[in-house]
Amino acid sequence: MTLYELIFILLFIGSVINLVAVALLWRTGRARRILVALASVWGVYLTILAVTDVLCSQKVFMVGEDQCFDEMCFAVVDAQLIPKQASNASPGNLCMVKIRVTNHSRGRTQAEGGLRGRLYDGGTYINISEAAEQAYGEEHGESPRLTQKVAPGESIVSILVFELPKTFEHPALTLDHGFTSGYFILGESPFFHKPDLHMLSGCL
Repeated sequence: MTLYELIFILLFIGSVINLVAVALLWRTGRARRILVALASVWGVYLTILAVTDVLCSQKVFMVGEDQCFDEMCFAVVDAQLIPKQASNASPGNLCMVKIRVTNHSRGRTQAEGGLRGRLYDGGTYINISEAAEQAYGEEHGESPRLTQKVAPGESIVSILVFELPKTFEHPALTLDHGFTSGYFILGESPFFHKPDLHMLSGCL
């Protein structure tokens, strides 16, 4: 757990305690003072969050370079464009991405729950094509999921398959957990800056 995560947790717990106090003291002037103080604290925190988020630069990961979430790390090791004539799963070209998943923990098997991979280009996101992944798995064998548990010190390779829109000229891969409490943690919130990207030269 990072210092910023601890700050957010303490702020959240303190807010819950104060809201309980407000409920118990609702008809008194003290309840209003607590609400004003609580709103002020959150206002300052969210302002700091916005400023640090704006100042946070976008990270770009090259092939083989790890993006880590605590002890779980992910790196694109290969990306290939599959022409439509080579697959019956989609009317358009497919982008196949191989991702190395590594557990750098020394003592426990773990996974990065809720992680998802999406293609990104110019502000547009594309999710995986389940039909294309199924067709690819039937031909080449199923691969582990991004969220599969990995033994300490070991790696697996997960394969994601996307249907490429014709409008995508420079597709890149993003890895995120969707909307989570991490959006409100200093240094982690993606509200006000572009997503971190993994380059996919093989799908250009």
